[in-house]
Amino acid sequence: MIELERHIEILLLSNDCVIVPDLGGFMAHHVEARYDVEDGTFLPPLRTLGFNPQLKMNDSLLVQSYIEAYDISYPEALRRIEAEVAEIRQHLETDGQFELNDIGILRLNEEGHITFEPCEAGILTPNLYGLSSFEMPFIAAKEEKEQPTEQEKPAEVISLNSVPKEESITIKMSWLRNIAAVAAAVVAFLMISSPISNSDINTQVQQSAFFPIGSLHTKATTDIKSLPAAAKQVTPTDSTSSDIVTVSKEEAKPIVPTYCIVLASQVNRQNAMDFISQLNKQGYEEVRLLETKILRVVYGTYNSEDEAQNVLRTLRSQSKHFAEAWIMEVKQ
Repeated sequence: MIELERHIEILLLSNDCVIVPDLGGFMAHHVEARYDVEDGTFLPPLRTLGFNPQLKMNDSLLVQSYIEAYDISYPEALRRIEAEVAEIRQHLETDGQFELNDIGILRLNEEGHITFEPCEAGILTPNLYGLSSFEMPFIAAKEEKEQPTEQEKPAEVISLNSVPKEESITIKMSWLRNIAAVAAAVVAFLMISSPISNSDINTQVQQSAFFPIGSLHTKATTDIKSLPAAAKQVTPTDSTSSDIVTVSKEEAKPIVPTYCIVLASQVNRQNAMDFISQLNKQGYEEVRLLETKILRVVYGTYNSEDEAQNVLRTLRSQSKHFAEAWIMEVKQ
């Protein structure tokens, strides 16, 4: 029984060349998908085989397959292969050909050389398994019709339906009446002048038109200096004036930073209040909640950082709650 064909088929799954000692080498080739114009059929890609009778050297690949399949020794596997090859050659001399199932047909030509015709469906390949051919008739390109000359071209006919219709906008009469009423009210409001409550200021403004610029400046400066220290702002009562004169004798107080001891930071309000209550019970009355961008539990208020550091050193020796405390500057 010849089992050579089965071993060749299995080895070709992972190899592109399988050499049969004293017979030849089977080599796999990849064939791209193609279109058969005569049959109108798209053929899938496949792996086909070629045969080279000059490759007869034993590379042990086929022998190793026999060893693993039948659990035999190397010499025993080699003897089985030689026996099957001798049987194949006997069939070639007697019948002129020998078929290897799913691989192809070996033939002996008139010159005594072995030729090979591969299987049309190709060899077994998992990557290409299940791909089949399908028919798609070839569609010939239609010949372009001759373009009519300018004299043969029919006159263009403009359809009345193609003329765009004029668009109209509908406005309710009630809207126009409401707009007219609003416009009349705005005009009437602008025509009414506001009364002047302080006639003395108006009189002074009229009289000041005859004063020289220098005397007017001197008078205004003298009047400002004579104002009492408590005066902060002088606002004209005339509704037509848009200037506000601000007079202040007191200078802005500089920002004096203070310092405090931070016990906890970025806490929620409930936890902070519970912590403050716990420290108050232990006698730390100066603990409080400081609200800035975040909530902090702080202790005391000090004029300098050195003063706050001295107090913090004392508090750390008294309570464990001040072990991780730190000094923070608070600008008021």
